[in-house]
Amino acid sequence: MKLRWTIILFFLLFPAVLTAQVNISHFMHSGRYELSQANYAESIKKFNIVIIYKPDLFEPYFLRGIAKLYLGDYKGAEYDLSMAVTIHPLYSHAYHYRAIARAQMYNYTNALHDFHKALEIDPFNPEIYIDRGLTRINMRAYRAAIEDLDEAMKYDKTTPNAYLYRAVAKSYLEENESAIEDCNKALMLDYFNTEAYLKRGQIYYETEEFEKALADFEQIIDLDPGNSLAIFHRGLTRISTGDTLKAMRDFDRVIRDNPYNALTYYNRAWLKAGTEDFEGALLDYNMVVSINPSNVYAYYGRAYIYQITEQYQEAIADYSKCIELFPDFAGAYLQRSQARQRLNDPLGARQDNDKAFEIINMLNDGDASTEALMKTYADSTYFQKLIAFESDFNSGNKTGDLNRAYEGIELQPNMIVKFIKKDKDFVKKKREGYTVKEITEFNISNEEDLAFAIMNADIPEDAEALAHHLAIADSLLRENSSDYIGHFLKGVVNGMAHNFTNSLEAYDNAITLYPKFVFAYFNRANTRYELEEYLYNERVYSDDVTITWDKIPAPDKADITKEPNFGVVLMDYDRVIELMPKLPYAYFNRGNIRNRMKDYNSAILDYSQALHLEPELAEAWFNRGLTYIYLDQLDNGCGDLSKAGELGIKSAYGVIKRFCYK
Repeated sequence: MKLRWTIILFFLLFPAVLTAQVNISHFMHSGRYELSQANYAESIKKFNIVIIYKPDLFEPYFLRGIAKLYLGDYKGAEYDLSMAVTIHPLYSHAYHYRAIARAQMYNYTNALHDFHKALEIDPFNPEIYIDRGLTRINMRAYRAAIEDLDEAMKYDKTTPNAYLYRAVAKSYLEENESAIEDCNKALMLDYFNTEAYLKRGQIYYETEEFEKALADFEQIIDLDPGNSLAIFHRGLTRISTGDTLKAMRDFDRVIRDNPYNALTYYNRAWLKAGTEDFEGALLDYNMVVSINPSNVYAYYGRAYIYQITEQYQEAIADYSKCIELFPDFAGAYLQRSQARQRLNDPLGARQDNDKAFEIINMLNDGDASTEALMKTYADSTYFQKLIAFESDFNSGNKTGDLNRAYEGIELQPNMIVKFIKKDKDFVKKKREGYTVKEITEFNISNEEDLAFAIMNADIPEDAEALAHHLAIADSLLRENSSDYIGHFLKGVVNGMAHNFTNSLEAYDNAITLYPKFVFAYFNRANTRYELEEYLYNERVYSDDVTITWDKIPAPDKADITKEPNFGVVLMDYDRVIELMPKLPYAYFNRGNIRNRMKDYNSAILDYSQALHLEPELAEAWFNRGLTYIYLDQLDNGCGDLSKAGELGIKSAYGVIKRFCYK
């Protein structure tokens, strides 16, 4: 169920209690406006400025915490709301929303403590009771949840979610008729409440009133055509009505919109197996296992396909995985017994059969004969069933195939010294980079109409502009071929044009003329890195498209796919650090190279040193956070990504939603 924070706009109506500068007031008003427009990342930027200059105000912390809640950054929200509580200990709303953040991180004990504190201060606020009720539903304390929701209705009988959440609690207690009545009341108050239709449809599905369930799911899709959960449940319901073709179309549509949805792949695999599309079923089961390697049903389903297609070794491997994940899985022992029998392993088959018999006897409560239970468990289709767990709908597993899980997520790229024209665009473009004292001094000493900045964002330049600046460099060198700045400028321009060879030659010349020219080493390292990556990708691509004549030996595959040699790149960054040990961007770039070389712990050390030198380096927070998550250190990773988002990297929030607080 989605959380509703209905009183936020109410907060935004209040003027900030500010007695300071006009600029502070401006940023507060601007931040509130961005928050009201759901521009959460932008609002955070505004509140950051207020907090820097007025750290004793509770409101910017509170509102920034709310923005982070909406972005799914619960750890960051908890921190900000804790700061608000520290500054203003009697502000009930801060306790309320901190409780929500903590509940989202499964910290239920402290969440309940915050709800209690909020109610001590504001005992007649129905929203607090509603959100505590929802938290208790997630804790499976359904009776206590109903009590909270009943209490909320004493103070406000017009809140749809109070009825909806009470319906959810009642449905878990199998009080379905009363739950449907609550869904109806929620819909009377809010006809467009798709979650109320969804819950009512699910109850109808579970009670086998499939036509009513379909009507509710169709209503949701009419109101919200992109509602994947409704489409998924419509697919399940269509299977129950025998309309498997339309069900398949629904599952296809969900997967198209949610390519990491393991639950839909699983159910589509089940459907394909039923139509004897075994190859397609195997592909879908493979996806489930890749996304969620702890899904015992997926291994069992795949083993079943292997078994009926006479791939017995593969079937045994998957049944063994089922047993590893669920040691009392009698059905897996019985099926593995049959597969081993097919491979002429009577001893192994007998041992598995005996183990299954032992488990069934242990679990048998006396209501069924052992013989009947053995027959049931021996039926390979017994565990081949649809799964409709809503809680698993959007959850991939962070321990799955990280290469697939990381599709679309990239490290923030290396920093590099680039040139910017000294005109009206300079200030705007300079803001995209970072201020470095040595670069500033270098710019002051430069008499040409050029300036330099360290940045990682590409600055668009057309061919004419690049040619113009290259002409400036050539002019400098004609006047004085020993002008190391001219060679450096030539290296920068060629690098921006991806003329790697000319760029490297120019940096080499600059270094020869001035062996301690730190920025030449810095840029040469990045150019060498780009060249190595380019050559590597060229080799791999060429191998994909090359036709080899019979008489000409094919190139060694190992040579083609050999990873790039970044040794010389690291040597340049080491030299930069030797010459300028307090330059954070050198450590950041070296961390990226080490990350690329899969030396993750060393990369983390480099990112940490960069942050020690420059705590506002958002890219380092992001890359270190991503590396921590790759190493399955979620607490560290999610905390770093929260800071990266706070400092302006919007993509951090997408990563948080994908990997944190599952």
